[in-house]
Amino acid sequence: MKIFLDTNILLDLLLEREKFEEALIILNSIERGMNEGIILDITLVNVDYIAKRQKVDATEFLKLIVKNCKVVGANNELSMEALELDNKDFEDSLQYVCAKDERCEQIVTNDKGFYLGELEVVSSSAFVDGFLA
Repeated sequence: MKIFLDTNILLDLLLEREKFEEALIILNSIERGMNEGIILDITLVNVDYIAKRQKVDATEFLKLIVKNCKVVGANNELSMEALELDNKDFEDSLQYVCAKDERCEQIVTNDKGFYLGELEVVSSSAFVDGFLA
């Protein structure tokens, strides 16, 4: 399955937050080729920035992510499409339109306020429950 990973999924794994186990299962499924992980390029920057604020070196973690996930970027057309969505969170909108452009089947996020459109948006717990079922 082609899945788009929101920034918070990577942060859950790197910073060993509450949803660490689910994030680990998701990344392992991507490493084993059971799922294809897609992330937005700005996610790498955001993860690094937040990690540094927590005094965590994210370099090796980010190398692992880049090795196993497809990193995509937005262009003028996708950026404009994101700006035209009725959503207050531009980053979520940009991730959404990029996921749609990449033909992802699901967006995995633990952001309860993530933009809801045509694509299925699921929490890491819901994804793991469905994946393991």
